[in-house]
Amino acid sequence: MGEGNASPNLYKAIMEKYVHIELHGDCNHDYINGFNVKIIEGLGTDVPDFVNSKGYVPKQGDMIYLLPGVNIPRVKLKDLTLNLGIRVVRDPAKANVIFSGKSSMGKMTGSNWYYIADAEVILNNVKEICKDEYYIEKLETALDASGSTKICSNWSDMRNCLSRNNTNHYENGYIYAIEEEYIDAYNGMQGKLIYNETELLTNINGDDSTIIDEEVFQQLKNMFESSDSDNHILAMEIMANSHYEKSILYLQMLLSNYCYQISNSHTKSHVNFKSMLSYFNWLPRDIGNRSAETIVRIIDDKGLLTVDMIKRLYKEYTHSIHGNINYDDVFELKEVTIKQEYLDKLNLSSLNLINPEPEENLEVTSQLQEIMHMIDEIIPDELIEAVLTDIKTNDFKTELIATEEELIISESELNKTEEESNNNQIEETNGGNDLDWF
Repeated sequence: MGEGNASPNLYKAIMEKYVHIELHGDCNHDYINGFNVKIIEGLGTDVPDFVNSKGYVPKQGDMIYLLPGVNIPRVKLKDLTLNLGIRVVRDPAKANVIFSGKSSMGKMTGSNWYYIADAEVILNNVKEICKDEYYIEKLETALDASGSTKICSNWSDMRNCLSRNNTNHYENGYIYAIEEEYIDAYNGMQGKLIYNETELLTNINGDDSTIIDEEVFQQLKNMFESSDSDNHILAMEIMANSHYEKSILYLQMLLSNYCYQISNSHTKSHVNFKSMLSYFNWLPRDIGNRSAETIVRIIDDKGLLTVDMIKRLYKEYTHSIHGNINYDDVFELKEVTIKQEYLDKLNLSSLNLINPEPEENLEVTSQLQEIMHMIDEIIPDELIEAVLTDIKTNDFKTELIATEEELIISESELNKTEEESNNNQIEETNGGNDLDWF
């Protein structure tokens, strides 16, 4: 249930164990007099989020659990559950679908910065410089019990003693661990489909929600440009309750153009507005001015980009697009030309100075234009009008054939007349000459 187009991979914890060493005082790269050892368990050094599935489609009977950090208004969830028969549960073990927010990982985990090295390398170093077998056996026992292949410590102990000043022996990074208060929730997540909260948000504000179109956009602009902060709050509330997918272009432009007013309003931290920001996987601190290029990418990542959106963005950000065109990976300037009066003087229909045509092509174009100009002078305007009027019917073809036949007949008669005239001239010439012609 509730899988949609989700990946079949269910969430399963990949916990790693590390042996942590804390040296006693007065140790150096030639001598270790003792140390404390403990086994720590974590999620590893690279844990971006808990999400493992995409394409959530609500199904009747779904039982959903919201991880800490999910920004979804419970009132709106109530409407969704009533309409679709979905239940929100408090125990993740009872849920079949779980939603994670951008801040869920930060809320549920803690992290510590460690210097980490290969266990076998460190064990060999310890054996060389620690003369007390008790500590060597203690370290070996911890490695065997944990099955760990990594040893971690602080910078000073790792660099000066454990690695024996060999910086190639270790690396550094955070090791993440589940906070104690969320261990039960984390265990209940195992084997479940986990979606990003944005996939639930698209179902929260339904088709009856406000769609921010051009008219509403202009009204919201006026509200943000007002000196009255109450107008700003109202505009933000309208944005938060809009249909996110159908309003995505104007939401992005408002968030960018009026980031100052929005950032200075306490409403940005209200659950409704944070819910809208979560649709873009943002937190309130992510609000800021964005270029048209960035807005295109944001909308494209949602699979909602259209040609009309591109045109509207260009209209809104023409100046900034032109000013940053050399660094823009979305918009491209393809043509610089000259004004029409100079095109006319040069007998050109167009001239692209960025990607100019070869000179011979320009000459051909100019010659063709001269020929067309001559044709315009020769062919009467009345005939051109008649052609444009009749070309959609067969009458033009008939008239053309009739005209052609008339021209043929006229030409035949003209030739006949010329032949008769020439014959007469020959007879007159022959009659007026006494010479015999052979």
